[in-house]
Amino acid sequence: MAPFNIDRENSQDEVVGRVAASAFSNVTDSIIDAHTAIKVLAITVTAEIGLFAMFYVSKDKVTEFLAEPENDSFWIYGSAAIFVIGFLTAFAVYRLVAKKWPHPSARVFIWLVSTGVGLLNVLLFFAFITFEMRP
Repeated sequence: MAPFNIDRENSQDEVVGRVAASAFSNVTDSIIDAHTAIKVLAITVTAEIGLFAMFYVSKDKVTEFLAEPENDSFWIYGSAAIFVIGFLTAFAVYRLVAKKWPHPSARVFIWLVSTGVGLLNVLLFFAFITFEMRP
């Protein structure tokens, strides 16, 4: 018989996973018209601009923060957040465009395009962190 704490952690992890999946699907399912797509775009574009400004203004502070050993988990959570920002931006834009020009494979293609844009967003921010810009 497994100790009580292990069962509790597994059930807590399962609950957290279900809540996260439910929240994500609620956001994607709520983008049904131009109004909700623009609300999502307002949030994600603002976050994107804020992240670009943070890297532009204080790149050295960001790299110092990321280099500290106690901030190792930030890479995972930061990458996930940056992916979600890119994903939701592309998802909302695609929903706006799909309303104007509907096509039969839009339900599958929206997920592929949004995932690709989310991954490109992570790669873009990784490039900003790792590569030096020459004046």
